[in-house]
Amino acid sequence: MSREQRQRALAALTRPQPLCIAHRGASGHRLENTLEAFALAAHLNADMWEIDVQLTADGVCVVSHDDNLSKTAGQDVRIQDVTHAQLQTYPLHNGEPVPTVREVVALAALTGCGLYIELKAKGSGPKVVALLKQMQFANAVLGSFDVSQISELAAAACPFPLSVLVPGGADPFVLAEQASADMIHLCWEKASETPHQLLTAELMAEAAARALPIVVWHEERASEIARLMQLPVWGICSDLPEMVGAYHPDPDNPIEIVCHRGASTVAPENTLAGAELGYRMGAQTIELDLHTTADGQLVVIHDDTLDRTTSLNGPVCHRTLAELSRCDAGSWFHRRYATEVVSPFGAYLALASRYGESLYVELKAADVSQVLQEVAAHNAWLHCFFWSFDAACVDRVQSASPQARVMRRRQDYPTLTALLETGTPYVVEYDYRLDDLSEFAECRAAGAKVMLRFFADETDSAIGLIGLKPDMVNVDDPFAFSRAYRAWQQRRP
Repeated sequence: MSREQRQRALAALTRPQPLCIAHRGASGHRLENTLEAFALAAHLNADMWEIDVQLTADGVCVVSHDDNLSKTAGQDVRIQDVTHAQLQTYPLHNGEPVPTVREVVALAALTGCGLYIELKAKGSGPKVVALLKQMQFANAVLGSFDVSQISELAAAACPFPLSVLVPGGADPFVLAEQASADMIHLCWEKASETPHQLLTAELMAEAAARALPIVVWHEERASEIARLMQLPVWGICSDLPEMVGAYHPDPDNPIEIVCHRGASTVAPENTLAGAELGYRMGAQTIELDLHTTADGQLVVIHDDTLDRTTSLNGPVCHRTLAELSRCDAGSWFHRRYATEVVSPFGAYLALASRYGESLYVELKAADVSQVLQEVAAHNAWLHCFFWSFDAACVDRVQSASPQARVMRRRQDYPTLTALLETGTPYVVEYDYRLDDLSEFAECRAAGAKVMLRFFADETDSAIGLIGLKPDMVNVDDPFAFSRAYRAWQQRRP
């Protein structure tokens, strides 16, 4: 295949925004270069996975950044010195074996993700090309720091776009010419605290003149990602793909995401890790549940007992904050979260303030006056709204402070008029299965926001509801909703 044909293949992968390339999978959340990390990257809405290819002694292409297993398996074993069968006897730290490229390609095909394949081992390129052809997998780019590997593939009419990886201090255009590359991958994450400034107008213009799309380094700094997203780069790598593939709604339908108990499909519910992950993916509000400890402290946990989601047992109200601050509130979900604890309400108020976002506070077993005092102490009136299954509790919040914003559920009142007679709430929540969704305009006219409760992941159902343009959606899986929103964007006339 000629370079022109490869460029056409590359253009087919391109979109207006930079592609989200999960660096070694979702390696900020799971062990790098594992099937577990790649599957999570797909759930986090990565467009492609960056993978590293090594060769076993018997020539099997496997996925590992290092040739030595010390980092990922705690074994001083070189992949090139053992057969594939022998390699399978060394489990990685997460219990999985080192995956083969074939296994990763199969998973990518299943999840609809592309592969950005870095060739580490000499001679791995032709084997990977043959495997991709055999598996009829087209959504792939091959790259390497080794110029000779890329130039050899170009000379062999490789049918896949070719990328040259550029270390700090090197001239990307010299390397691209030497490699006969179709794109340049700038690995400049350590070159500066603000490496986006290295992407000068002159560099971008030269790359465009040479028809060389740019992929940039793995980036996890929010300020840098925000700046890179504004540049005409082809893709951005990240250990935290939820940041690059974050939810960005259209200005004409700016639906706000409310994460029910945090990003609870990828992190343990009602933990700071789950809340922060939700904010990083673009959610504006985290829903949480408040209980009170034996020593009178407000803490975030859903159940009134500790058994389901922590290493402790018994009622929450029988334990002190000190005890809850030492418990394991994450291992039940995944061993990576073993250090998560039951945290105080104040920690969530501080987190919301740091991100400039909000909390939806459900009052389970908490004194209204104490809750409002905590909110006032953090000056967080504009970062919270409140609800409880106990309508009298919501009434107490509403009467206790004119600054306190409350939510009411439409399903709890016979008519919208009856609901509004309680005092106009900040939010009215509609359940798509139960309530009259034709009332949105009337609700807004009364001064309330419309929040749609959608605890499902059916894309077709979500697309129809997105078209109704609610102000907010309360969802269990914000990533599934984000995918549905993209599908809605694509289906619009």
